[in-house]
Amino acid sequence: MAEHARPKDRSIQTLRGVAVLLMVAGHVIGSSGGRGMNVADDSIWRWFYVALEDIRMPLFTVISGHVYAMRPIRSFADYPSLARGKARRLLIPLVTVGLLLFVLQISVPGTNSRPELNELAWFFVFPFHYGHLWFLQSMFLIFLTVAALDACGVTRTRAGWAIATVSALVVFVAVRVPSSADVFSVNGYFRLLPFFLIGYGLHRYGVEKGRRVAVGVTLLAFLAVYSARTIGTVNEWNLAPRVDRVLELAVGVTGVVSIYSARRLVDWAPLAWVGGFSFGIYLLHVFGSAASRIFARAMGIDADVALFVIGMVAGVGLPIMFQLIFGRWNLVWVGILGEKRRRSDRAASVHV
Repeated sequence: MAEHARPKDRSIQTLRGVAVLLMVAGHVIGSSGGRGMNVADDSIWRWFYVALEDIRMPLFTVISGHVYAMRPIRSFADYPSLARGKARRLLIPLVTVGLLLFVLQISVPGTNSRPELNELAWFFVFPFHYGHLWFLQSMFLIFLTVAALDACGVTRTRAGWAIATVSALVVFVAVRVPSSADVFSVNGYFRLLPFFLIGYGLHRYGVEKGRRVAVGVTLLAFLAVYSARTIGTVNEWNLAPRVDRVLELAVGVTGVVSIYSARRLVDWAPLAWVGGFSFGIYLLHVFGSAASRIFARAMGIDADVALFVIGMVAGVGLPIMFQLIFGRWNLVWVGILGEKRRRSDRAASVHV
């Protein structure tokens, strides 16, 4: 999602469409009873949220790894340019969209969370202050890490890539920092780095090509670990944190690899079109979904199905409309979407 490119493979854009719809659906429902639609923890809506929790952002990250692998840097001479490009693409939207979100949360009645004004000093340091935007920080750290591995030559060979990926998988299970030390979403970095490297390897080394048996085994493994994860959630298994992370990781890896390998089966032009706006939808969907929920409830609409449909339509549709209407202006193109400045404000494609 965070990588700016227009891959020739339309199925990758379709995957982006799938991933962004799953992400918006999760945020419309809400991560807890006090967020989103305010559904009860024992409702089918909560189950739907939890059922896809291990797949949503890992799928986005695998796609970003795939796209980066199309044009990886070759040496440290390329590193400053990459760092500047990713700072523009990820950190500028972090600041601008983050500030907009902060202002709206403290000024608009009916929002699910209302930060204190003095929290602004920590707004861009700790991820729990700005909801979904933690992903931008984590991805910035991931790009810097993988680019450094490329510059050093570590990931230029299949063996080096495999060692780096296995190391990231181990860190995923073994390392978490307390929330008080989760500066710049380092926990998100630990969680998503292996998925970026997996996406990198899937493209660069074609590890899924010509291995139908391996793909089938991966799908069966996903069904097995996903079933175990679901049973454990329903029965409230009290697993040790690292055991729980092993299950989470197994579901995420087998799930996203299965989806990636089957991407040509869901290659659909409308989904690919939505996928072309995925970064803007990711950044701005909360404004549309939250505003539509507040308005719907003010109109007396309380049915969960209606709130979900309205939230999805607004969360996906309004950011697309925003990009189509205002994306031609550099103020929006650069300042909100993090794109490279154009020489003029002429109309242009806003796909990401």
